[in-house]
Amino acid sequence: MTFPIHKFVIGTIVAALSIGTLTLHAVAPKKNKKAEAAPIAKADYPQTDILLPPTSLLDYPTAGELNRLESPMKRITTDFSPREISHVGVKDAERFKEGPTEIIDLSQIQEGDYAFPLPGAKVISPYGGRRKYHSGYDLKTKPNDTIVAAFDGVVRMAKPYAAYGNVVVIRHYNGLETVYSHNSKNLVRPGDLVKAGDPIALTGRTGRATTAHLHFEVRINGTHFNPNYVFNFTRRTLKKECLICRNKGNHVTVKPVRALPRYLLNEKNREGNAK
Repeated sequence: MTFPIHKFVIGTIVAALSIGTLTLHAVAPKKNKKAEAAPIAKADYPQTDILLPPTSLLDYPTAGELNRLESPMKRITTDFSPREISHVGVKDAERFKEGPTEIIDLSQIQEGDYAFPLPGAKVISPYGGRRKYHSGYDLKTKPNDTIVAAFDGVVRMAKPYAAYGNVVVIRHYNGLETVYSHNSKNLVRPGDLVKAGDPIALTGRTGRATTAHLHFEVRINGTHFNPNYVFNFTRRTLKKECLICRNKGNHVTVKPVRALPRYLLNEKNREGNAK
């Protein structure tokens, strides 16, 4: 019995394809089942209340208080002795009575309670400067220009005085003293009460001076220190810092620091009153 050749070939091809398909199914790797998502862990928060540290709110003045704020005043001696009306560098008996340190907070001085001593002036010689012992700032505008009081106070001295020429010294209620010298004319006398901005003298070149100008000093308890701690001589404004003044016996050291917030000053005052 004979088979047609073409049928035999077709049968062989069909058988081979069937075997190949079975082999592929047997060899092909099985796909993994989709992995199940892990459950999300829950945070274990504490079950007790946590106490927060106490906080202090800033003590800002209210709108009504702003209209009543006054510059701080210290006790000063105004019953001047013959020495006090005759010499520039003398002590005030009221200074450092309660201890070796006094704080003068310039930021507490209100607008209108201070004035630049020579409006419009330029600096021709600063404190120290090329002259190592220059005790103040030299300010210049023009001859016979009006010099004004820097703060409220009492005139302690007004007279010619050695190299200072015509000089005016004012003792202020903030604890400082200011000196104005080389004046062509003094406009005040010892014992006069002055307000910030009041005219007290005219610029000149009396004493040891080569040109008409104002020699301006700031002192505490007889010791002069850098007026730049008090005034910004570029902007001609009062600085807003605390002056830490320490009595060292025959002299006083002055260090300016950033002004303390009112609430810290109030706490310091309360602590002092509790002692």
